[in-house]
Amino acid sequence: MGTYYKKLQTVKHALQYYITRPNASKKDLVREKNLLKAIEEEVENFEEKHHISKKEYRK
Repeated sequence: MGTYYKKLQTVKHALQYYITRPNASKKDLVREKNLLKAIEEEVENFEEKHHISKKEYRK
């Protein structure tokens, strides 16, 4: 797996965790969820382009 893909996955997982924090404002959550959606789309595009299956990554 390439470094770029691993970085994308790290950012995605960090955002998924970060948006569950207490005391986050609604404005922050909207912004962060939009960023998460964009990162998830980038991950999916990368997986499709490079023929990466989710099972393959988890090995």
